[in-house]
Amino acid sequence: MNGQESAPGLAVDWAWATITNHAESGHCAGCRGTWCPTAEWALWVVITDRIVPKDRRQPVTVVARQVMLAHWPRTVDGCRPCGLPDCGRVQLAGTWLEVHDPGWVPPSVAILMRSALPTDEELRRITGMD
Repeated sequence: MNGQESAPGLAVDWAWATITNHAESGHCAGCRGTWCPTAEWALWVVITDRIVPKDRRQPVTVVARQVMLAHWPRTVDGCRPCGLPDCGRVQLAGTWLEVHDPGWVPPSVAILMRSALPTDEELRRITGMD
């Protein structure tokens, strides 16, 4: 076969471009609502390629959070995009976040934690006192 089957350049370069774009804007042309298979691929490539330099860890952390939010299990059937109870994307993003952002949990879970203090606005909404 003659011709190129994919974009020129190394996969890791395209992965870094995707990570940077997602960290800065939160989306790309491959996004499907809150789920982005392109960002998932980029996260996997960047994390498994080699050690991530310190100055590039924050964008990777942002994308790991995005992946975690998209795949966080919402039912007993598992995450929404995969429908798997043991989603590999949650495991990959979770492993990164355990090391580089250990206190972070999805906002939907944080609000349920006993240590989360409700804001004045939430208390007004809960009690019906305006």
